[in-house]
Amino acid sequence: MPLDFIIIGWREWIRLPDLESSPIKAKTDTGAWSNTLHALDVKIDNTKNTEFVKFRLKENGRIIKKKIQRWRNVRDTSGKETLRPVIRTKLEISGRDYQVEICLQDRSKMKHRIILGRNFLRNGFIVNPSREYMHTMVRSMPRIVIDD
Repeated sequence: MPLDFIIIGWREWIRLPDLESSPIKAKTDTGAWSNTLHALDVKIDNTKNTEFVKFRLKENGRIIKKKIQRWRNVRDTSGKETLRPVIRTKLEISGRDYQVEICLQDRSKMKHRIILGRNFLRNGFIVNPSREYMHTMVRSMPRIVIDD
């Protein structure tokens, strides 16, 4: 079945319903390989031979616990490499639901709480850099579920 391309802006509304109920402004970043989400108070927890990560999305927010899928070496814009935990969660954008991997990192000095990297964007997205918020933050029905 051919993949339908979706045109999105350089910034779009998304949801991460397993982590937070509010819509989030996401920046599309074709220069970044992976998705990265702002996380605070990141702590690693080994329980019964399984690695979990505990973190908060906001200052004094609730603690979220997710299984670590893997660890990823990520090079930031200044060239510094860091090892980041990667979680798997649902991401809603443009009327579709995706199961995605997201790196956790403190992005408090950045303008956007989440970036969508090209590994995710290659799933049928075309980025129009002259547009933003092309898709509503209102959750549409029915949902199209894309599972990679």
